[in-house]
Amino acid sequence: MRAEGAAARRTAIDPRVAAGTAIAMAIAAALGGCARSGPPRIRLDTPCAACGMSISDRRFACERVVAGRARAYDSIECLLREAAEGAGPGAGATWLADYDQAALHAADSMWVVCGAFPSPMGGGYAAFLDRAAADHVAARTRGRVGRFADSSAGARP
Repeated sequence: MRAEGAAARRTAIDPRVAAGTAIAMAIAAALGGCARSGPPRIRLDTPCAACGMSISDRRFACERVVAGRARAYDSIECLLREAAEGAGPGAGATWLADYDQAALHAADSMWVVCGAFPSPMGGGYAAFLDRAAADHVAARTRGRVGRFADSSAGARP
């Protein structure tokens, strides 16, 4: 009987350990169910969803969600062309890279410049978070500044 009691004590779970484990599991389950907000990172050399060219310059890369999946583009021109062709029904969020930071941001927060400077598809589009930076590039490249919504509606900024 004495041996059974000692064995029971050795296999009993400390209530503090059990409570800590339960809390850790609850936190892990809650975090695991969180959806990522914002765009997935675009990997260099990923093929553009519209033209198939490799994405080689993050300053021009962009992305949009179509039917629940992220589609990466090498340039704003490719994204605009595919959207205008009606490709990708059920399009959702769109992100453009800030030319100065090469980081993706929501398209509706960006200033788009269309000017005479090289871009992957030759259309001269680039996006900027900062309006002053967009104005500076537009002045240097004889370009125009507008919002992405203007470009996506078919008007050049």
